[in-house]
Amino acid sequence: MEITLFSKCIKDLIVENDRVDVPYLGTFTAEMMPAAYSDRQTTIHPPYRKMSFHKGEVSLSEGRPLLNKVMREAGVSLEQAGVELGWCLSRLSSELEGSKICRLPGLGVMRANARNEFFFVPADDLDIWPDGIGFEPISIKLPKEEIPVQAGNDEEEKPVQQIVPQDEKPEQRSEIPDQVGNDEVTQVGNDEVIQAGKEVAAEVHHRKKLQPWVIVLIVLAALLALFIAASYLFTDFMSPVLDRLLYNKEELELLRGR
Repeated sequence: MEITLFSKCIKDLIVENDRVDVPYLGTFTAEMMPAAYSDRQTTIHPPYRKMSFHKGEVSLSEGRPLLNKVMREAGVSLEQAGVELGWCLSRLSSELEGSKICRLPGLGVMRANARNEFFFVPADDLDIWPDGIGFEPISIKLPKEEIPVQAGNDEEEKPVQQIVPQDEKPEQRSEIPDQVGNDEVTQVGNDEVIQAGKEVAAEVHHRKKLQPWVIVLIVLAALLALFIAASYLFTDFMSPVLDRLLYNKEELELLRGR
C-alpha cells in the first residue's frame, strides 16, 4: 500500500472521529481549538480542529476501524488489508528512524527526534473540520491615515465625502479643484501645522518663564518671614531695633523714662 492511500484513510477517518488508532504505531487525535488573537492582536483567527500524533502501543482490535477503511479503499480482504497496512507502517517507521522525516500527502509531515520519538506536523492548509468551511481570519488592524477629498463649492450640493488611503497612488485619487493644485494644498497644510506648533511652543515657554516682579515679591516675603522669626527667637537683641521701627524719638524717651 502506498503512503498516499494511508494518508487518505487517516484523513477521512479523522474528519469524522476525534482519534484514529494505527496498529503498532500510535494514535492520531483531533481537538477543537477556540478562536484566538494573533501575536500582535491585529487578527482574529477562527476556531479550527488541531491534529496531532502520539506514539504508543496500539493493538489490532483498537486499529480495526483503520483496517476496515483500508480494506474498502484498496478493494481487498480484511486479511490482505492487514498485510498491506503492516508493510506500509514498516516502511514509514524505517524512514523516520533513518532520515527522521516522512511526508504524508494531504496531511503533513511525520518527524522523529534523536530518541526516535515520533510527532506530527500538520500542513498549513489542512482542513479536517467540514463545519468550519468558509471561516476566514478577521483583521482588526486600524487602517492607515485617510485623507478626505471633497469637490464643488458651497452653492452646489455637497458631494459624498470620499476616503482615499494615504498609500494609494496619486493617479488613483479623486481630482482636486483646478484652482488649487495638490502640491499647494499640501504645502499650505504643512505651513499651518508648523506655525501652530511654533505658537504653542512660545506660549509654553512664556508661561514657564518667571516675571522679574514675581521674583522680587518672593524675596521680600522670605526676608519678612526671617525678620519675624528672628524677633521671636532673639527678643533681647531685636527689641531695640523694633522700638526704633515702631516709635519716634519722643516716644522712645518716654518709654526709657519709665
